[in-house]
Amino acid sequence: MRMFVVFGFLLIFVNHYGQQQIQGRISTDGISLSDVNVSNLSSGVNTFTNKNGQYVIIAKPKDELKFTHIGMDTILILIEDVTSILNLKMQPKVEELDEVVLIEKIGKQKRLAIDYFTDPTIVNTSFGYISPATIAYHLKVIDGSEFMPGSDLLSAIASRRSGIRVGTYLDRNGVSTRTLFLRGMGSVGQKSSALFEVDGNIFIDPPVWIDISIVQRVAIIPGLQAVWRYGPIANGGVVIINTKNGVHGLREENSLKRYDQARLRNNYVNEKILSNIEKEENLPTYMRSLNSSANLKDAFNVYEEYSVLFSSSPHFYIDSYNLFYEKFGINAADNIIESSFRRFKNNPVWLKALAYYYESQNRFEKAHELYEKIFVLRPDYAQSYLDISRSYRNLNNPESSISFLARHKFLIEEGYFKGESDDFETLIKKETDNLILSNNFLNDKGIESEVLNTRLVFEWSDSEAEFNLQFVNPNNQYFNWNHTLENMPDRVRQEKKLGFSITDFEVDETFLGKWQVNATYFGNKQLTPAYLKTTIYRNYNTVNQTKEIKVFRLDVNGANQYLFGFNVTNEPYKSQ
Repeated sequence: MRMFVVFGFLLIFVNHYGQQQIQGRISTDGISLSDVNVSNLSSGVNTFTNKNGQYVIIAKPKDELKFTHIGMDTILILIEDVTSILNLKMQPKVEELDEVVLIEKIGKQKRLAIDYFTDPTIVNTSFGYISPATIAYHLKVIDGSEFMPGSDLLSAIASRRSGIRVGTYLDRNGVSTRTLFLRGMGSVGQKSSALFEVDGNIFIDPPVWIDISIVQRVAIIPGLQAVWRYGPIANGGVVIINTKNGVHGLREENSLKRYDQARLRNNYVNEKILSNIEKEENLPTYMRSLNSSANLKDAFNVYEEYSVLFSSSPHFYIDSYNLFYEKFGINAADNIIESSFRRFKNNPVWLKALAYYYESQNRFEKAHELYEKIFVLRPDYAQSYLDISRSYRNLNNPESSISFLARHKFLIEEGYFKGESDDFETLIKKETDNLILSNNFLNDKGIESEVLNTRLVFEWSDSEAEFNLQFVNPNNQYFNWNHTLENMPDRVRQEKKLGFSITDFEVDETFLGKWQVNATYFGNKQLTPAYLKTTIYRNYNTVNQTKEIKVFRLDVNGANQYLFGFNVTNEPYKSQ
């Protein structure tokens, strides 16, 4: 293991990143923004979004992209090793706009956005909201309630309206692929198959990985009108899909800023909280099917069936692993990972999500193997040192644990980690002091730290994940911590610059009784879930210290969902 330590240290000096293509769509209030200036501040390269708000630019990890547009707040984003898609929503500088002009420009769109959830004929597109009543051409709209649960996406769409059929074509790799063809718009085998737009993102290949249960609405735009909107690539027509996870309709004013910065004062929880049962109802079809499988054979058949559709989705395998583990045990679950690991073994985001589950299952050796891989992939991430240190601690190897914390401190002193973060350094100090106290290191120096009834540590697998954590005390009063680019841009930038995705909270022990933690997910600039790990420490910094690790899958966009509850008492906590 000593060789690994040296190897990881040397990677600081030899690790070089290659360039990668970054693409995405820029919008505001659901409307695509053209002519957004996208600049790579590190290389000097810049480009502009097209009429559909789309852009492509080359960058490498640690480069910084700047997004600017007249009348909009500027956005700065640091690129990471896994960054490939960045779909952004820009916010208008309202104070700099002429109010009358603004009202005239968005009046119709605002009305459609307000009516979106009450009028099933309205669809949200990359160029704004449309409905058959507001356009001059024939628009076919299918409401999600029309689809049969469990059916596949393409067949479901084709069965609901005439003139739509499922056919095959040769994709870019020469593989015969199922897709949709619209009447009068080309034949099988030609490139005039339908183009797809999902929540503002354009796909040439059909998005067969979408679970029919999360489809909110589907619209079909004929070829001629589609070409006018999307260009020649859409000569086969466009199939627009709005999912329940997308941001549609008019949100409440300042919805992302609806929180009280004063901790637990006069703010009471009155909004609806998504329960565990409701969360299960919103799970993808493959998860519900696996959950309802009567035996291992049936579950494996379900897994095999869906693996065809989700072969390029690492989260499918991670979710399947966890479900198999809970229902059928270790061996069945490990078979899922062993057969699919090659699909995400070099992606630190998915490796970390899997490591979270291993830790929650007390499979610390398996988690340690992944944290070693992540360390090799990300030796310049500050959290790589913290993760490895805590992993060694889970393996009852405090000497190696403290050595990685010392290595991190040495690299800071030598200037290898650029930038500063008081939050992360405070967290590292807590970890170091707690390790020293619990293992009697340096006892003669009299290390002292605050004793806590409850300490909560939150970590997230994807640094692009935006979410709100809501802490509700026994009086039903809450405190919100908004981890969004809009609400804490400086914090998010520091996280990426130093390489960490973690925060902690010390529970106010004057509020005795049942506490609750909720979370609202705002997406990760892609169409994938994020994974949140919570470590609940009891009797922190005492000889009776315990910890419990929970993992939560964040997927449902914009809904405040229940995570877990815990009690705060005057008595020392005793594990059950």
